[in-house]
Amino acid sequence: MPAIDLARLAREVERLETCFGSPQELRRATLDVLGFYAQRARRAPDSAEGMEGEAALGVPPPVVRAIGAGLQGQARRTPAAALHAAAALWDTSEREARLIACWVLSALPQEAVAAWLELRAGELDDPAVLKAAVGRGLEAWRRADGKAYVAQLDRWIASPHSAVQALGLRALEAGLDLPEMEDLQFAFQALTRLPRPARGEARSALESVLGRLADRSPAEMTRFLLEDIERQVPGIEKLVRSLAGRLAPAQRERLTAALAIAARK
Repeated sequence: MPAIDLARLAREVERLETCFGSPQELRRATLDVLGFYAQRARRAPDSAEGMEGEAALGVPPPVVRAIGAGLQGQARRTPAAALHAAAALWDTSEREARLIACWVLSALPQEAVAAWLELRAGELDDPAVLKAAVGRGLEAWRRADGKAYVAQLDRWIASPHSAVQALGLRALEAGLDLPEMEDLQFAFQALTRLPRPARGEARSALESVLGRLADRSPAEMTRFLLEDIERQVPGIEKLVRSLAGRLAPAQRERLTAALAIAARK
């Protein structure tokens, strides 16, 4: 990655901040800046295509963070303009612009952000953007009101729409360190309300959160999987296989035996 001229980047961020109250101008100016750094990155001999293996402009992450932090501060100073600014960035459909939109959203009242994200859940098919929406966009709510946060993710997980389920599952994963989930009972109870089989990004999010839970408590994960086997939840064999390496040999044997019994029913 070529060296970033920090003084130039700071000036560009300041210029974007002056556009904050004009959504279309902000959109155009942000894409211009992102395009410039993407082009420089592509010309570098050691450049990598995209971010996290997905289609993207290829803008270096420090540039995205600098722009995001600058516009986050501007959103705090002028909150009335923030939702319009976030929408203008989001509607570009470019990953980096949407990541910056998540910085902007993080400065707003979090119940409004949650509703905003739920309306756009069908557009959260990029895992990097989904993680940023939850990890950055809802971070303040998670810290300030964990009880309301977990109540919202519980509703999302139980949704009949897979895109909303994915939003809830990523929110659950991001909130596993909250005091409200210290004993993990809420997490496992929320997962029992997830319609199965999980599909699309919801399936990837489910596998990710189950991996985290298995690492935290292999015994509770084993009980959860045994209950799913007993209920013949669709896709349970694949889940057991994906999690087996995180469990003790005795726990794997119990699950294998339970699957064999279920297969004979």
